[in-house]
Amino acid sequence: MSAVKTDGCIEKAEQVRQLLYAQDEGEPERTIKRIRIDTSLARLYVELGGKNKERAEELLKGAEQQLKDLDGNSFHALILGSEIDGVWYLHNPKSLGKGMASSRKINKAFKEFPQEVSSQLLKANSMLYAPSFAGGDITGALNMFLAIMQEAGDQLAPWDRSSLYSGIGIACFKLKDYQNAKGYLAAAKAIYPFDAVLDDYIAQVEKAL
Repeated sequence: MSAVKTDGCIEKAEQVRQLLYAQDEGEPERTIKRIRIDTSLARLYVELGGKNKERAEELLKGAEQQLKDLDGNSFHALILGSEIDGVWYLHNPKSLGKGMASSRKINKAFKEFPQEVSSQLLKANSMLYAPSFAGGDITGALNMFLAIMQEAGDQLAPWDRSSLYSGIGIACFKLKDYQNAKGYLAAAKAIYPFDAVLDDYIAQVEKAL
């Protein structure tokens, strides 16, 4: 995942994927890792656009197939399923069904596993981006992000910490708190430099200051 998020290098990420697939691990850890890397790599292909989207579809279909090997009501199945649906929606914003499916899985994961940081982050991100009629609440999302940072900030894995900082930064931007937005977005970018969405928000913040 670092190969995907640190520099956005497709070739390196594909090599890491091959190495990961060659590892001999027990289940369900092996399936979970494979779904994670395929979903992250698919997101990168979608963000790069063009003919890369065909590879993104291939990876997403493979991830969906592997998802069937997990207990559908388990924490990992809900979280990974929501991420797969989210990338499908990013790939084709007209596929509202995928966007709604992702939201349902996030809500279910948060309801059934509220103590899990991953479900908290996904719920906060859902509130950040969703329209108000669909549960969107920017201030509520910001408060949730800040609570996560206070309670678990030092224990978070790098990708979760990056997601947390970018979430706070984007929420601050939407609330026109541009100075704090700049600081948190910069902190997120320092962890994982390659993020097209993050770059766009940073540019908007610089323009607003």
